[in-house]
Formats: sequence, C-alpha cells, structure tokens
Amino acid sequence: MIRLSVLLLVLMTGQLWAGAWPRGTGEGFVSISHWHAARRGTEGSDSYTALFAEYGLRPWLTLGLDAGRSVSGAIKTVIFLRASLGNSGGGPVAFELGLGEIAGQPVLRPGLSFGRRLEGTLGAGWLSVDTVLELDLETQAVDIKADATLGFTPRKTSGAPSDWTLMLQVQTGLVDLKHSLILLQEVGMNPTPSFMRIVPSVTYRLSDRTDLELGYYKSLTSSGDAGIKLGVWTRF
Repeated sequence: MIRLSVLLLVLMTGQLWAGAWPRGTGEGFVSISHWHAARRGTEGSDSYTALFAEYGLRPWLTLGLDAGRSVSGAIKTVIFLRASLGNSGGGPVAFELGLGEIAGQPVLRPGLSFGRRLEGTLGAGWLSVDTVLELDLETQAVDIKADATLGFTPRKTSGAPSDWTLMLQVQTGLVDLKHSLILLQEVGMNPTPSFMRIVPSVTYRLSDRTDLELGYYKSLTSSGDAGIKLGVWTRF
C-alpha cells in the first residue's frame, strides 16, 4: 500500500473492494458473489453469479477482472487496469480503463473512483464512490453506473477490530446515456435511472484471508426487485 494508514484500514475492514485504494505489489483479492432474486420474470432481475478479482502490479497500479451483470443486465466480462492518481479532498482518487465484452459486444470501460477513510471511537471504516462508463465500440451506445459504499468495522471492548464489518451500498445505472440526453434536450424529459437499489450487507472474517458476506438488495424504483446476496472474499 502507498501509505501505512491505508494498509491499516484494509486490515481492519477486510477489503476495500472495487475502490480507489490500490493493491500492494503482489497482493491479490477474489470475490465470488451470488445474487438470488426473490421473484423471477422481470428482465434483468433473475439470479446470477459475479466474479471480481484484483492483483497489485505496482504500488500504484492494479490489474482486475469484473465478470457478472452489466448496467443493461447483460452478461459482462471486463479486464481493467486501475491507476492511483494520488489524494484529493482527503482521500485517494484512481482512474481505471477496462476492455471486454457485454452481451458479446466489445466494450471500452473507463472509470473514476474516490475513497475516504473514516475513524472514530467505536471503530473504523470507509466511504467510496465508484463510477464507470460502458461504451459499446460497435454501436457507440454509452451506459453509466455509479456505486456509493459505506463500510464500518466496530471495535471490540479490548480495542481490537471486530470480525464483523457492516456495509451499505447504493447502486444506480442509466442505459443509453446518449438517448437520455437527446430526450432532455428535445422534450425536456429528465433522465431516470434504469435501476437504483440499496444493498445493506454484513461480512464475517473466517480467517486472515477469508470473509463471508450476506446481504439483501432492494430496488428503489418501480420494479420492486429484491433478493439476497451471498459472497466469499479471499485474499492472497
């Protein structure tokens, strides 16, 4: 890690995944999560499994793999590089560039992430905001996604970090940004999110390298989609 304070935060909270914090050189992380819908039949709401992996190439450069569901709900596989841009506004900032496929179409995926560590008498945590653009290289269609994550690991009475970490994430995305902007310009119709959901979850540390995650997701739009999230995190 670039700074000792960031390293300590990672150790206390288990994993600052998909954020502005870089992996240390030679350090890796893999997350496998299963999203199980409470009901089926709505496009994009059925159950699926996602894979996320990172590996530190340099103190400032991270290689990653993101496979699962895209903003549009199609299957995605994206390989990316994330570079640290230093600190701004009290936390790290990183830029990433990914290349892969969504629904069999080639995509370019630039992204920008911001993070901030939080610390108090009851424990320590983090706040991260991660945004990406999914650009279809053939049709030039652009989808946009943004996640805001708040995580917190309480302290035991002894002062040591707990094995439990609490997280709250808000996920939102907009399909076909170009079309939404045209509607805004021509008829004054404000773009509405294609999806927006809240995902509270909790992780439990099984060992120094492995955590289990249990979460619940609920759509904040009219679709009413809901379900559970089960995951396993592994560091190496």
